[in-house]
Amino acid sequence: MTHLRTFVVALAGITLVAAASWGQTAISVGISGPGAVNDSTIKVGQPVSVDIYWNNKDDDRRGFTTGFQVYSETIKSIKHWPEHGKGFTWADSGRVIDTASGDVRAHAGWEGTNTWDFTGIRQVPIDWDGNLPDTIGFGGLVVKNHYGVHDKKKVLSWTMVVPQAGTIVVDSTYFRPGGVWAIVGVDAIEIKPAWGGPYKFKVIE
Repeated sequence: MTHLRTFVVALAGITLVAAASWGQTAISVGISGPGAVNDSTIKVGQPVSVDIYWNNKDDDRRGFTTGFQVYSETIKSIKHWPEHGKGFTWADSGRVIDTASGDVRAHAGWEGTNTWDFTGIRQVPIDWDGNLPDTIGFGGLVVKNHYGVHDKKKVLSWTMVVPQAGTIVVDSTYFRPGGVWAIVGVDAIEIKPAWGGPYKFKVIE
């Protein structure tokens, strides 16, 4: 059984007896770095960090899966910008490893197994080659640690370069093989996180 399949089975085991509800975990997106002109504008040809924020307001969490899609009606492709050894990517073995080519980065205690101690954050690049639309999924499970209440903070990011002017969108999405948007609380209740998107960014010369 692959690491990904093991992860999906484990998460399903937590949520199998649970009914879905709405919870006080909010997920949002921002941008930063040289390519961020302001909160809603990206500069052509400059690396921009797409930042994923969590605000976990009311309870500990045991697991999550979330997927994101980057798409555009006017821009055909982007370039994924490597994090120079600080990023991580999906290896054929199913393990998350540090790599010079990885463009996704964890923050605020999400690195390694510091928080999500069942093999760390799982990254699933379903279609992450720069030819839009691009789709990526993330997941994590807590076994011995706990993921507690906190204010809004950046937990994941990826860096990209947009080569032409237009409009680009980041939105939530389902990802294979079972990546619905879900967060699981300590009481095994499956929670649908609040999502502020889709986030639309203008790209200028």
